[in-house]
This record gives sequence, structure tokens and C-alpha cells, in this order.
Amino acid sequence: MFTIPSSAKVYLSLTKVDFRKQIEGLKKWIKIEMKMDPFTNAYFFFISKNKKSIKVLHFDGQGLGLYTKRLSVGKFRWWEGLCDASLKYIDIKPLVSQVILMNGNSHQLQIQKNWKEL
Repeated sequence: MFTIPSSAKVYLSLTKVDFRKQIEGLKKWIKIEMKMDPFTNAYFFFISKNKKSIKVLHFDGQGLGLYTKRLSVGKFRWWEGLCDASLKYIDIKPLVSQVILMNGNSHQLQIQKNWKEL
């Protein structure tokens, strides 16, 4: 399980990103589109065009790490209901980011059930 500390800054990109981009492409996206420094201790969330995958870019002090989650069934449904579409990104609370990673409803803090029991 990928966890985000409660004291962390988390930014959610509202623009769908080409998921062929890896660390270098997302780093450039953060600098140019978001006008932010990717080498802060923040977590940057991106969603794919088909809403089945999320990527998280984070600098831990030694290097950039990239976390990817792709759903086996369904899509990340609660992403677009978070804010005004005219913005390129928003900052969110770490708890909300954890709920999003679990494909939950970030407004009600509800988690989606697993499609297959573990």
C-alpha cells in the first residue's frame, strides 16, 4: 500500500495527461503547466485519459519516484467532481488523496469494494 503522510502537500492535476509520459515528462508537465517545482516534498497526482490509471510523482529528497495504479475493473469515478474545470490543478488533503487511490468517493470518504476478494 502506498501511503502519504498527513503533513504532505498533495496536488491533483485536473488535466488528463498522456500516460506514455514517465518521470521526465511529468516533471516537465509540473514545471510548465502547473508552474511548480517538482523537487518539493509534494505529491503530484495525474489521471489517464480513460480514467483507469493514476500516476503519482514524488521527490523524497534523493530522487523522483513514480507510483502507478491501474484499475482491473471500472474507472476512477470521483476525480472530476472535485472542483472547477477551469483550473489546471488543485491542492487536496492527504486523506482525500488516499481515498482517491482506493477508488473511493472523496466527498463522502467512502471506499469502493474490491472486485475480487483477497
